[in-house]
Amino acid sequence: MTLVSTTTLTRKARSVKKSCFSRRNYSYWEDRNTTSDECEIINKFFNKKKIFKKNILHIGVGNSDLAKSIDPSNNILGISLSYKEIFFGKSLKLKNYKILFCDKYSKNFSKILKKKKFDFIIDTNLKSYACCQSSFDFMMHNIFNSLKKKGILITSTKGMNWYKSLKPKLSFDFTNFFHFKMKEEKGNPNSILTKSELRKICLNYRIKIFFNQNLCYLTK
Repeated sequence: MTLVSTTTLTRKARSVKKSCFSRRNYSYWEDRNTTSDECEIINKFFNKKKIFKKNILHIGVGNSDLAKSIDPSNNILGISLSYKEIFFGKSLKLKNYKILFCDKYSKNFSKILKKKKFDFIIDTNLKSYACCQSSFDFMMHNIFNSLKKKGILITSTKGMNWYKSLKPKLSFDFTNFFHFKMKEEKGNPNSILTKSELRKICLNYRIKIFFNQNLCYLTK
């Protein structure tokens, strides 16, 4: 079986339009409640398994609740498209917690992950915000390359059925006055990730896949 070509995926990724969120301090999820998807990962996996001294990649840190909830002996690298999320996460001054600005569908994602290996990678919305199939394929290639042997990618089956796009917006309220935020708008229905598509990808990369209630575990 032939694995996906890195060169082919990189060439396709060049055509993907870069996000404009790096130009301003956009707000997104730093002051909102933890999503139900992430709560399930925290409660059903990390709290139950009692994970210690592992390398963890969290894609889309939100309010950093995951970093706050697991043991500080773990090394956590988080990425986000929102500088406000990054500033908030850093303000918590959590041990072994680093956050970087990065679009997971971009070539910069592969650069950040170069020579890094993780025991666990967390992403509740693998395909939800992908602009196209090529960018999603490129991201999955980078994720699987970054997993250690027996490493696990954990995602949400609810997130697999979610598709949105993020747009920049100038907003106003009496707390923050005029400020920039990331607004969710209707996305591309092709960004729904079906179980059959995910199984096919896992077969191509020789990844074991296991569904348990609302969570999906992909083991290298």
